[in-house]
Order: sequence, then structure tokens, then C-alpha cells
Amino acid sequence: MPYIVVKEARYYTGDPLNGGKADALLVWSPFKKSAKRYVKRGWAEKAAAKLHGQVEEVRK
Repeated sequence: MPYIVVKEARYYTGDPLNGGKADALLVWSPFKKSAKRYVKRGWAEKAAAKLHGQVEEVRK
């Protein structure tokens, strides 16, 4: 199951392009489809860049 992790920063809940709320936790989504969609569309990278972090996808 993929997880999107934003290192050295925070991740966004909701749509980061529409002012989603930031959360202090690192794991963005335990849901496979949501995680893949976030990676595919580059939203995780945009959220990480905005917060000066990095994106890592971890599969369990």
C-alpha cells in the first residue's frame, strides 16, 4: 500500500493548490488510489516545494 511522505516539511490534506490545510503528520494517504493520483498529478511535489520538503513514496 503506497504512502506519500513529505520529508522535512508538512503534507497537505485536501487540494494543496486550493489552500488545503497543512498537517504536522508526515503520511498523506493510506489509500492506494488517492496516493497514486497525488503522485501522478504532481500535487505532492508542489506541496513539498511550497514547504521546502521532499516527496517519498513508501510501499508496504
